[in-house]
Amino acid sequence: MNSITRRGALALGLGALAMPALAQNRTVRFVVPYPPGGTTDLTGRLIAPKAAEALGQTWVIENRSGANGAVGAEAVARSAADGNTLLYSNEVLTVLPFVQRNVPFDLQADFTPVARTVSIPYVMIGTPGLAPRDLASLLAALRAKPNDFSFAGSSLGSVGQLATAALWQKLGVETTFVSYRGTGPAINDLVAGSVSLFIAPVGPAVPLIRDGRARAYAVTSARREAVLPDVPTLAESGFPDLVYEGWCGMWAPKGLAADLTARINAAVNAGANDPAVKERMAGLGLTALNETPQRFAEIIAAEIPRNRDLVAAARIQPQ
Repeated sequence: MNSITRRGALALGLGALAMPALAQNRTVRFVVPYPPGGTTDLTGRLIAPKAAEALGQTWVIENRSGANGAVGAEAVARSAADGNTLLYSNEVLTVLPFVQRNVPFDLQADFTPVARTVSIPYVMIGTPGLAPRDLASLLAALRAKPNDFSFAGSSLGSVGQLATAALWQKLGVETTFVSYRGTGPAINDLVAGSVSLFIAPVGPAVPLIRDGRARAYAVTSARREAVLPDVPTLAESGFPDLVYEGWCGMWAPKGLAADLTARINAAVNAGANDPAVKERMAGLGLTALNETPQRFAEIIAAEIPRNRDLVAAARIQPQ
């Protein structure tokens, strides 16, 4: 666990966030349900210090991984709704009930949406040892010999899994899919050559691409990414409907008071849009967001049925 300590409330109105209802000097558990090294963990570690500072608190990061993010999420759902325990996760929570059996919580019934913090583009990367050197030759090889390839996924229900399944449908093939306990372990196995391909968040993939430890084939966003300008989109490569992006966000246990939710939301938005944090995230191809709890709840409500239909169309069976 990493401890993030405060230095006092921020100026320019953020000091008002540290009101009596959010007692100063209080330690808050900031649960990230994945191992260190992935985009969720990375963005959480960038945003949390600023949010904690704005609220005059100490936020302790707890990486509590397992069951594709369900272990950490359940721990938060079962905690008191007093602002002392927060969950920092991603869009997988809107997919998980459709790809994993016996998920021990209901995203809408058991949590209070606080803030959606960042949008995340994805890129298909491969181990440098692969013979295909560009997207066209890779797709041809996948069609010809699909069993020669394997795809990693950061978890069941991840954007990477949905995009992988959709690509298989388009190509009329199916290869091995290996689900990991987060982006970090998946990337480690890709670099080691234990798995061939990974539709990964751009953030942790960019350093690997730049130093030659991974090869980029295509991004899954609607447009080319500024951090990877020479990498084509799947959309421009003949798959106009293969557009997939992810996001990260923060939840509290269900029942958090509206005034506390609003104050934490303001602090988190300030952290995500801090100039230094925003610049760091932009360098990794990530876009900082600034949304209300109500808007976050609306997005969750829209994505759950959409993802249910995507999983059904891709014939992904719950595990």
